[in-house]
Amino acid sequence: MFSQSVRPKMPDGANGSRPAHRKSTTTLGRFAPAVAGALLAAALSPLGAMPANAETAGMGPVDATNGFPTWYSDGTVRLQLCYEAGKGCLSEPPDPNQPASYPGNFPEEAFWFSASADVGTIGSYEAALEAAHVNGPVVPGEQMGFARLRFRFDGLQPNAQYTVTHPYGVSTFTADAAGGINATTDAGACAPTDTVACDWAGVGAAFLGDFGRGTTATFLTQVGAPAGTLGDINTARPVTGAPSGNNSVTVTGPNAGGPGINTITQSNFFVQGLIATDSVGGPNTPDLAAASDSGRSNSDNITNVTAPTITGTLPAGTAGPVQLIVDNGAPRATTLTGSTYSLKLAPLAQGPHSVRAVAGGLNSGTLNFTVDTTAPAVAVTAPFPSTPSLDNTPSLSFSGETGARFECQLLPSNPSWDPTCASPKTWDAQANGAHVFNVRATDAAGNVSLPASRMVRVGQGGTGDLRDFNSDGKADVVSRDSGGRLWLYPGNGGSGFLARTQIGVGWNSMTSIVSVGDFNNDAKSDLVARDSSGRLFLYRGNGAGGVQARLQIGAGWNSMTSIVGAGDLNRDGKVDLTARDSSGRLWLYKGNGSNGFLGRTQIGSGWNVMTSIVGPGDLNSDGRADLVARDSSGKFWLYRGNGTGGVLGRTQIGTGWNIYSSVVGSGDLNGDGRADLTAKDSSGKLWFYAGNGAGGVLGRLQIGASWNVMTSIS
Repeated sequence: MFSQSVRPKMPDGANGSRPAHRKSTTTLGRFAPAVAGALLAAALSPLGAMPANAETAGMGPVDATNGFPTWYSDGTVRLQLCYEAGKGCLSEPPDPNQPASYPGNFPEEAFWFSASADVGTIGSYEAALEAAHVNGPVVPGEQMGFARLRFRFDGLQPNAQYTVTHPYGVSTFTADAAGGINATTDAGACAPTDTVACDWAGVGAAFLGDFGRGTTATFLTQVGAPAGTLGDINTARPVTGAPSGNNSVTVTGPNAGGPGINTITQSNFFVQGLIATDSVGGPNTPDLAAASDSGRSNSDNITNVTAPTITGTLPAGTAGPVQLIVDNGAPRATTLTGSTYSLKLAPLAQGPHSVRAVAGGLNSGTLNFTVDTTAPAVAVTAPFPSTPSLDNTPSLSFSGETGARFECQLLPSNPSWDPTCASPKTWDAQANGAHVFNVRATDAAGNVSLPASRMVRVGQGGTGDLRDFNSDGKADVVSRDSGGRLWLYPGNGGSGFLARTQIGVGWNSMTSIVSVGDFNNDAKSDLVARDSSGRLFLYRGNGAGGVQARLQIGAGWNSMTSIVGAGDLNRDGKVDLTARDSSGRLWLYKGNGSNGFLGRTQIGSGWNVMTSIVGPGDLNSDGRADLVARDSSGKFWLYRGNGTGGVLGRTQIGTGWNIYSSVVGSGDLNGDGRADLTAKDSSGKLWFYAGNGAGGVLGRLQIGASWNVMTSIS
């Protein structure tokens, strides 16, 4: 075992009888490099074979005076070859009183790095990066190097298996018949010849294995190491920096720590590591450029920028150029301007990534960051306020991605997004009428979700009467022109429209187009349309002014002469349809709140005298959806809903309505909380009839012209 006095040579055995690198024990003196690599792979089991990219971070130039690299680096510090007297080296010149010179006064072996531990009374462990000569004596041209792992234990149970957990891996051995383990593995050993020098880069590339922490195996450093060194060869101390995470040596197996004690651990190491006199700090840890670190924090390293710019600085004295190692891949050249380096990366996949900088043979620390471009989830959740509700301070609950921030709005009364919204959100007193609650989420990367919505009606009124396709809290109108183009006319909340938007083509194949409100209970207004073959389709609104792909929800509907979006006629919280067949029977098709119907019920007969049937919503403010109809003489009738799926006796609310080619229940078009009507006359003028909230309408107001090019209004 190692003594704790200054040792000019590393003993080969417990009795110190033989230097470590005489011909009989040096790697190339006993077996070929391929065999050495195989032995190391076995010794490091279960880590597997030594990967080619396990390496030191850099290597200095070969010293012309002795033929060895001046230093090796683990990415944080450069260690020079330690061979001079009085510097705490394991090996010194044969004559320590004279300056070292090659080859006359130079040790046969020397170390860039060594860490050893005496484990109780059973033996020792050593890890080293070593310089030597092929045949032992100092002979120019025979310079070689290697990374060494050595395990020397005795007094164990013969033929028993032992596991050694150490700073550079986990190794498993079987004790020999005498109860000993004597295993030395040298990796990366080079074979110089008369014409080929040692492959010093290969020595560094085989340094003590890969431990899932990048491509560099770091040097151990004693706690409280003397200045200019990584440690002391005379005093064992605790260490840090083990690439495996194990800053100790633990032997586990039968009686490893003595009779009945199967585990023994040593955390104190003797360390040799002489920091190169020209050593400077490496590049600083890179960072995401400010413009590439999206989201609410520029220090959380979460971004939705897939091709971020990485930047950092190079301390004075550190040689460029600077390269970036992204996700342990091939080096990428940066642009170095003064002391600042930067590089815009190619687009990265979603998920975690790592970047470190390399310059002058030294690595920076590692930047770990995450690319996240997925919008966070958000949903309005139960309990839902009843609709209609007499509570004019609605409270709505929602849920979403953990860590996201939420913003809320209530249209049309509170159009500004509240950036401090928390669930449940309770609003101040609202006027009677339909309101749309919207909530959206923003995650740490800055991704913003689409709003989740729910319609709430405050005060008495029907359900489904807000035909709001763009989720702004204002009723809209959808119309088809003679060319089959479908247009959205967004309501302005004041009886008129904003600029129209085309939302479809090819709709002249439809014989009926109906705005039904929120048919599938996703808080977005929908359309139902019938084609010439009688198939009925649901066009689900996307909440942004358009519709999604259609779903067929019925067939045989060409027997119907009128299809009406009736709102929630039976007050079960689901939007319904009414339809009249060719014999004049009126049917209720109860919506199932999803994408279809629960079945139909006949609710009237003799309706073939009506030239127009309209579902306006709740025209008389009794909390029940109603129907209005025009007969052949132009009289206009209100059929009050009974709240159970049918209608009560009718009341005449107008005459002369046969001047209109189209009458539409437009919902609450002027935002006063009352259901309204619109109508188009034969000249193409569009008229607005504001509901009076008592079952009738107020005077008309012209809100459009040239609508005679439209073949459908809903």
